[in-house]
Amino acid sequence: MIVRKSKAQLDEELNEALKETFPGSDAIAIDASTDEPIRPVGRRPSGIDKGLVEDLAREVRKSHPQSRPLRRTET
Repeated sequence: MIVRKSKAQLDEELNEALKETFPGSDAIAIDASTDEPIRPVGRRPSGIDKGLVEDLAREVRKSHPQSRPLRRTET
């Protein structure tokens, strides 16, 4: 069940977060650990795994040999 917070409560939380993040160049410190998860807790992960993705990529490469592979970029 999602509980909606009142505007006053959200304003109070934002004010507290702004007080905790001084100087203003720092990101605001909002603690979302008490918020409800967006997705249902009982939802299982998808059935797609790395092996399946690699198998599908091989099939695409076979059917489209002229296509260039995507380059992996380091972050």
